[in-house]
Order: sequence, then C-alpha cells, then structure tokens
Amino acid sequence: MVQLVVDSGCDLPDEFLRKYGVPVLPHRVSVGKDTFGDQRNPAQMSHFYSRSLVDRSRVVNSGPAGEPEIEEVISKLIRQGHKDIVIQTINAANSPTYANAVAVAKRLSGDTVEIHTVDSHTLFSGQGLLALYTLSLIQKGLTGAQVKSRTEEFGRKIAGYAAIQDVYYLRERGRQKNEKSVSWLKAFMARSLDLHPIISMTYQGSAVADTVKTFDGSTHRLFQIAEEKMAANALLMPAVVVSIAGPLEQLENIPGFKSFLETAAKHKVKVYRSVMSLSGGINLGPGTVALAIAAK
Repeated sequence: MVQLVVDSGCDLPDEFLRKYGVPVLPHRVSVGKDTFGDQRNPAQMSHFYSRSLVDRSRVVNSGPAGEPEIEEVISKLIRQGHKDIVIQTINAANSPTYANAVAVAKRLSGDTVEIHTVDSHTLFSGQGLLALYTLSLIQKGLTGAQVKSRTEEFGRKIAGYAAIQDVYYLRERGRQKNEKSVSWLKAFMARSLDLHPIISMTYQGSAVADTVKTFDGSTHRLFQIAEEKMAANALLMPAVVVSIAGPLEQLENIPGFKSFLETAAKHKVKVYRSVMSLSGGINLGPGTVALAIAAK
C-alpha cells in the first residue's frame, strides 16, 4: 500500500494524522533566537498560540523542511518496508520544501523503492483537503504513480480562503518577503474603516476574494462561501477543512461557524477542524480563520 507523507503546513488534526499513520515533515520555526521544528504537535501548537508568540511585536519566522529532516523521515519509512511513497508538500511557489523533497526522492529512489513528489499548489487548509483526497485514493488501492497523477489534477480544483484579522500584520509579513499586495495605504485604510480581506488561494495563485467590514463580518462571509457551494451541490468532495490560527476551541465562537456546521450537516458534508499550522499563523497572522473546498 502507498504511504503518504505531508509537511507541517498541512492543516489536519494530529490525531487524524496519527490514526492513518501519516508522517509529518517539520518546517522550521524561529522565535527570536530559538529555533524548533513544527511537527503539528498539539501541545507545542497550543503553547505557541496561547502565549501569543505570533504577533507584530516579535521577530517570528518560518522556514522549509530541510533535506536532512526529509531524508531522515523517508529513510525510516524505507527501513520499515515501505516501497511506494508519496510526499505531498506546501505550494512550491511559497516554500523550498518541495524542491528539497524532490532532491531527497532522487537520492533514495531505486529499483525496489518508488518515491513520488506532489506539489500541492495550495496552503494550509487546502493542503489538508488534498491529503484527505489522497488517503481516499490510497484506500482504493491505487499505486503511487496513479495517486500522484490524480492528486495533481484534483489540486487544481481546490480553493482555500482565509479571513484576515490583522491586516497590518499581513502587510508586514508581505513586506519581509518582498510581496506588495497589501500596501501601507491599503493597510491604513483597512484599519481606519475596520475592513478585513478574505484571501483566496488557488492553483493560479493568491488574490483578495472580498473585503468585508468588521472581522465578524468577514468570517460570516468566509463560511457563506462554502455554504453557497454546498447549497448548489457544487462540491467535488463532501468535505471541508477549517483551521484557525489560535486555540481550536475558539472556532465555536467564530461568527458564522454554527450556521456553517448546520448547512454542512444538512448536505452531509464532513467538517474537519484543525489548528492552523505554525507556518500559517506566522504568515497570515493571529486569529486568521481559513477553510478549503474543492468545487466545480
């Protein structure tokens, strides 16, 4: 059977990943002078968010999963007898993790071991949704080569959305990466008028899907996007991944979430809740709420 490997940008609950035996490649996270690997450990993530380590007053950065870390994980799987492995990573346009995985796959692949690398072309909750789809293919008995082909095609149908709480934070992170989609003037106007963008993330890149007054209004609109797709029977997979850059229990109080759950139950759509990866929280800002769907 094919073995799936994801990186820590993949927003799925730790207990789910452990249940299905999915190893996690750790992105590097640094807070000041301290550096550690993000392995989606619940205690670590809870500590990170509850201590407000993601905010504008701290020097916080994230980095890719390096070749040595990836090679350690894959080599262990090979020693355990796995011969058909699929490594699925965060969007290659946003991180060198995919390139590192490709380099490791070339070194470790051989006559008896096949390693397939998949650029998810998405981020965070979108990665989580693609991993769910991948596991469904593996359970059907597809080979690694077949899984790679099908997931790359399915990934083009995934749309991720994120309601941004702190536009100033997003602008500062973008400035550090030389991304100028949120200018100082836009951030100032958004703060003055209490406007909050909803960022869309698809195979073709990122854009502002909508701008809504108040953060409560933006989360309402975020969940409404998914509800509209459900009502139109437009989902290609009866699942939605929702993540939050903060403690998971806060989701219950996010405006629009309860109505969204009722709509999902009505249309028999399963909702997977997850704490947002530390990389996601660092880049999108504290309090960000995201979801991903695959739709026609």
